[in-house]
Amino acid sequence: MTLSATRNDADRVAPSEALRRTGVVAVLRADSPEYLLPAARTLVGEGLVCLELTMTTPGALDSLRLLRAEFGDSADVGLGSVRGAEAARRALEAGAAFLVSPVLDLAMVAECVAAGVPAYPAGITPTELITVWDAGASAVKLFPAGTVGPAHLKAVREPLPELAIMPTGGIGVDDVGTWIRAGALAVGLGGSLSGDALRGGDLGALADRAARALAGARRETGS
Repeated sequence: MTLSATRNDADRVAPSEALRRTGVVAVLRADSPEYLLPAARTLVGEGLVCLELTMTTPGALDSLRLLRAEFGDSADVGLGSVRGAEAARRALEAGAAFLVSPVLDLAMVAECVAAGVPAYPAGITPTELITVWDAGASAVKLFPAGTVGPAHLKAVREPLPELAIMPTGGIGVDDVGTWIRAGALAVGLGGSLSGDALRGGDLGALADRAARALAGARRETGS
């Protein structure tokens, strides 16, 4: 079967139980790896256990290995900003629990499908979203979601209800519930969640934001 063919959903790698249960992914994009571990410990302590490091952070693969060793099976630690097959292979070899791309990246999806690891490639139009879904994406990342809003997600899912969509980019902590109500599987939160924590800032404030985000998702899912 080619990547352009529609994949049997029975063969699709499902999003993790943690992602489906919590409804929130923390996107940890840092200028330096120095504060990643304290921030990650704070988030996991609050129950926000889906953590996305990014390839744009210096030493991202080493940080991935560090966090995987720190949390073991108690957190899903994946890698974002992955582009292309080679980067995907390196991330998978480093132990990424899932991969995320900011673009429509069929090569990344193919590597994840072969490895049995969840893949979250991006799109924004219905054509882009269904293309990566049919290639075997575990969920599709609506990006940048803040430029289109929850109404866009809801409109896309009306003719394409099979899509599992994870809006990311420009979403506020207190907007999580609105996106879940519009049909999102989960929401990716970056700067609105991390604040100054990845620069050595207030971890107590980070914990408060994480709790609010998780509460917003729970109110809408009833979990």
